[in-house]
Amino acid sequence: MKIKAFTVDSFTDKPFQGNPAGVCLLDTAISEDLMQSIAKEFNLSETAFVLKNDHQNNHYSIRYFTPTVEIDFCGHATLAASKVLMSEEKHDYVNFTTHKALKLSATKEEESVLMNFPLFDTKAYKVNQRLLDAFGITNPMAIQFAEALDMLVIEVENKEALLAIKPDYQEALESSDQVKELVVTTKSEDNDFDFYSRCFCPWIGINEDPVTGASHSVLAKYWSEKLNRKELSAYQLSERGGYLDLKITDPSTLEVRSNACIVFKGSLAI
Repeated sequence: MKIKAFTVDSFTDKPFQGNPAGVCLLDTAISEDLMQSIAKEFNLSETAFVLKNDHQNNHYSIRYFTPTVEIDFCGHATLAASKVLMSEEKHDYVNFTTHKALKLSATKEEESVLMNFPLFDTKAYKVNQRLLDAFGITNPMAIQFAEALDMLVIEVENKEALLAIKPDYQEALESSDQVKELVVTTKSEDNDFDFYSRCFCPWIGINEDPVTGASHSVLAKYWSEKLNRKELSAYQLSERGGYLDLKITDPSTLEVRSNACIVFKGSLAI
């Protein structure tokens, strides 16, 4: 069996920046064990497995695997899969259904891709001091928890504090059994973007994620309420970096506009 396979840099218009994802276009369903093995072989933060729905044109099922586990939703792998389908299958739009029946869509807009993501609420959360110490976070401005994604959001004072974070990942692993992702964010003090963030996920096998679509499904609502704005621009301050233009269109829907670059395509021989 051969499987069409791609590596795609998401949330960027330049190769070797943004967040790389694996994408596999399936002709037929394969086992979870095989998907997990392929994701481990890719060794990227996420690999998306895409299977066309025979009864609906432009509609695909999508599943996401890290090198160690399956996850429910991944924004950058969705963007990567959309870019591949628009390039390889010449679609102007695609619809996805995730393993947990979440509905996603993407539309080609000139050189960009416009996606519809869900929005997730947060609530106040009491974090243990050991976790804060593992990330060197002192005097957080706010601490919130998105229960739907097991995602902790911590606001820090400024960009310098965000860039200064140097995690002790082993300590982080031992300090929390509920958090799956930790997003640290701050309001921008310049005119380039509205807010910045970094995302850490050692609990699912990823120390620092380069650019995280799912986190912005939380951050968009968080910063929209704080800044009283529905349209926002965001930049994730990882080493590779990446940008997202965000627009809240209704209480449950977020439009995300960005781009992606296909940097490798070939086939897996199984």
